[in-house]
Amino acid sequence: MNKSHFNLNRPIHLARRDVFFERAVEMLNMPLQELDILLRIKHAEMILSLLKTSESHAFFATRSSASLQEHDFLRFLKLIADNVQSIHAMMQQQSHLEGEEGFLCQFLGATAEQCALPAMHYQRRAEDILQGLWHVLQLAHAPYRSLQKANYETMNDGERERYKKAYDSFRQEVTSRYTMPIQR
Repeated sequence: MNKSHFNLNRPIHLARRDVFFERAVEMLNMPLQELDILLRIKHAEMILSLLKTSESHAFFATRSSASLQEHDFLRFLKLIADNVQSIHAMMQQQSHLEGEEGFLCQFLGATAEQCALPAMHYQRRAEDILQGLWHVLQLAHAPYRSLQKANYETMNDGERERYKKAYDSFRQEVTSRYTMPIQR
């Protein structure tokens, strides 16, 4: 694809980037303590999907005219996705050691009591990574809003209108599609 294609669709890519990123942050801030491990894993998978979509559209937006700040935000999205992937991996390890679904405990020929300690360590690592991620996301709030404002200011009136319509449409779709998993 040529550069004019990316220039034409830049407001749409920016809207998708913003909506998917913002929903991922909202979901990262939802309380998970009451959910069982399988629902927490599903929750992490939804967040990872949101971040990957945001990352993809951030990449497409940078294919046209993009500032250093936009390129840095794309790198930031990759780092955040890596953190969520790590959280997901720790949760999966925990689930493999716990309960009747925990094949690893069976494979190791260990008792539930012997598997409880490593499962707890995986749970703590996931929580530690999440705590660090929350801190980074708090620090990222102002630079993200600054980038969003700078992008908006570079658009002409028609592009702003397209961005706003796309943002509102994607926001409605994303908030209804990506919700908190329900404990049964």
